[in-house]
Amino acid sequence: MFYFRINKLKIIDNKELPAFLGLFGPDVAQIKIISFVTTDNIPLPDMTEFMRTQKQEHRKNILKSAVTQVVSSRILTMVENVKDNHVMYFGDTGYVLFQSKSIPDHFDWQFVVYESDKAIRDTAMMIEDIVNDEEFDKFTDDLSKIIIGTTNPGYTASVAIGKFATKVILKIAGKNKDDMIGIIYMSLNRWEHYPFGERKRDNVPDMTNNMHVDYSIFGFDE
Repeated sequence: MFYFRINKLKIIDNKELPAFLGLFGPDVAQIKIISFVTTDNIPLPDMTEFMRTQKQEHRKNILKSAVTQVVSSRILTMVENVKDNHVMYFGDTGYVLFQSKSIPDHFDWQFVVYESDKAIRDTAMMIEDIVNDEEFDKFTDDLSKIIIGTTNPGYTASVAIGKFATKVILKIAGKNKDDMIGIIYMSLNRWEHYPFGERKRDNVPDMTNNMHVDYSIFGFDE
């Protein structure tokens, strides 16, 4: 078995304007948390036909199916009343963001948190946002070059789709005047980072240094 947990999340600046002379509301924010995990031991998109065909429209249709598979596996949570320097605990055992029956050799995690007062967009709407994005055609072309020659095209494609999905989500958030709070791109492998099935890290800064995460990995071969 294999478990990946988030144990604590600290947000330094919630990106909400503080109250001042009654002109602004309370200095609390509603945030959205999105997590994508990709490993090499879960069902991955079959990219064989994507690499074989030379027809752009056919490639796009195959990629749309792959996007649906990847995005449907994400975890999305909304949390209210988040203040500056807010520390979010996930119980005494943490919250499992991913689990599988076997220990993966490769593990990729994309984690994004942003401030938003809008309602959560469901999976179908999120998929439409991604495949209708103005950069989707370019992403299709770029992906066809990235996965050529890779040993596991489905895994490589899934990681790339997760990153592109995160980019689109943040773009839409920006158009809605929602502010990004933090973002993490993390790649681990079993040999270097969890050779005995365990790893625990605290106060890991994100790419903006506005967010710190405690996470842990626990795995064992049955």
